[in-house]
Amino acid sequence: MAAALALAVALAAAVPCVASAEEMLVVDASSNSPSSPRQWVFDGAGSVPGATGPEIVMLASRADTGRAGVTVDPDLYLSFDGEKPVDETGRWTVQTIGTYERSATSRFGDGSGSFRAPVSRLLLQPASTEVFTPNLPLSDLSLEFWLKPTRADSGEIVFLWKANRKVGSASQSQQISCLVLRNRVVFSFLNFFSGATGVQTTISLQGSSILVPGGWSHHLVRFDSATGLLEYLMNGKVEAVTYATSTGKQAGTVYNPVPGGSGRLELAPNYTGLLDEFRIVQAFIEEPVLRKFPAGGAVAVSPIFDLGSTNSTLLSIAAQVRTPGEAAVHWSYRAGDSSAGWKDDNPPWVPFTPGVNFDSTGPAPRGRYLQLRMELYPDAPGERSPVVSSMRIRYEPDQAPNPPASLFLTPGNGRIVVTWPPVSEADIAGYVVYYGISSGDYFGTGALEGDSPIFVEGSRTSSLSLNGLKNGTLYFFAVAAYDDAHPPHIGASSRETSARPSRVAP
Repeated sequence: MAAALALAVALAAAVPCVASAEEMLVVDASSNSPSSPRQWVFDGAGSVPGATGPEIVMLASRADTGRAGVTVDPDLYLSFDGEKPVDETGRWTVQTIGTYERSATSRFGDGSGSFRAPVSRLLLQPASTEVFTPNLPLSDLSLEFWLKPTRADSGEIVFLWKANRKVGSASQSQQISCLVLRNRVVFSFLNFFSGATGVQTTISLQGSSILVPGGWSHHLVRFDSATGLLEYLMNGKVEAVTYATSTGKQAGTVYNPVPGGSGRLELAPNYTGLLDEFRIVQAFIEEPVLRKFPAGGAVAVSPIFDLGSTNSTLLSIAAQVRTPGEAAVHWSYRAGDSSAGWKDDNPPWVPFTPGVNFDSTGPAPRGRYLQLRMELYPDAPGERSPVVSSMRIRYEPDQAPNPPASLFLTPGNGRIVVTWPPVSEADIAGYVVYYGISSGDYFGTGALEGDSPIFVEGSRTSSLSLNGLKNGTLYFFAVAAYDDAHPPHIGASSRETSARPSRVAP
């Protein structure tokens, strides 16, 4: 037997393993594992405080995609998640005027802006020359936000942009507005789209759908600099289309947006209700994010947990989960006696059903190390996430084998034959024979078969002859069984028995 295995046998002989019963490991999103190279890994999911502890949920998706599915970064972004409204790009200053309040009700994130006409509004101005540079034409452009109006009265103004553009020696007033007219949203652009000659333009887009008070709705205006297409979408549906061109149609010279100087943007100057996720992006947003949670789901991967004993039997994994509506969680695991070299998908993940005993569907998995993977999917509208509170892992550490029931010694000339009845357990791989010249001290040497302990392979092996012993010397023996785990678990030793080799048989 290899030296490493012999050493393992020797160490185990000094401290025999003790059989252990079923155990339970309870984990949640706060559970870390010192033996794991990484702790919890989330993709589209995260840990949030729950009623009884941290919970794993899907995170609201907010990243819009431009052409060819490329994620685009905004030039202005107000999430309204903090106590004070802040442009998260750092490119705009935000000044609160009046009694602005943050609402815990939101479309995405932790909050939204709550406004009450005419006593609250926000004033924004560019703080960076990288955005809305005066007299520098822009290319593709998108502006989007979520609204939850209290009344949706005619004349309410959601936002208003004002600036002045220099055209030669003349100055043009410039304005972009979004207001409510007869329960419909209207966008107007005054001298914002213009050619090189500074031709004056007035472009309006009026929605056809009614703005319903008390409900969230998404609004997107996007401009395509290649064709001059300017369109307004509400909740992903096209409401109005026009062209910022010299002809007002697809054919003609494209008028690009050209911001003027001293520009200022007022949010909710005359609006009552909630406003969330206000963004300006220098890109043509192909697919706006309308669902709170993506249909493709999210993933959470646990640390690698150490069950403490090789060849441990995994009995079941139960989970405390809430799945509103059609929401679901798909579970998988992987286990092994070594986790060295584990990668994202190697070894492969094995699907399982929480709460079902593993041995009811086949051989129960075994191993010292265990890792869990959760795929979380929202309900059909994409508005509610499943919630994973905790997991209960039932397992049984591999029990060391029982010792042989008895031990018999037959002395001879320079040798002793050791005999024992085989142990009847299913996973026995062999036996360890200990010998020495003092009671309980099994560090004997001199036998031709090797120094103590001696590894004997075979579950049905029941004897070993030790030769080269000194006649007349009293030798003490004990035998233990070991199992087929890697490394093996060596059980307690049998009762000790002694005998003396002799030239004359007793």
